[in-house]
Amino acid sequence: MNIQRLRNLTTGRLHTEMGHIYEDLGIITGETGLMTHMLPRAMRAVEPWLREKITDARFWDGAFDQSHTGEIDLPTPTEDERKAMFERYAAQPNPLAGKTVIGVQV
Repeated sequence: MNIQRLRNLTTGRLHTEMGHIYEDLGIITGETGLMTHMLPRAMRAVEPWLREKITDARFWDGAFDQSHTGEIDLPTPTEDERKAMFERYAAQPNPLAGKTVIGVQV
């Protein structure tokens, strides 16, 4: 995985383009179609797994750093790891709870 894209997920700062966050969280969770309101909870849900796999403190410094480049081998989560991610996701408050939501089909 591209280090700058991974830094999007580990630092909470945008190092590449926003679309990469959608794509990369989709790859990690195995789910496509993540929507904007889902991203903060998805980020928190995958963080423990990322911290286990990415132990270099530089990824977790919270800094915007475009000099941190290259590629890193990020394994594909197992089904059990993804299940744990979804459990963490579901345990978080839903930002849309109690709000009127209108589905639009295009």
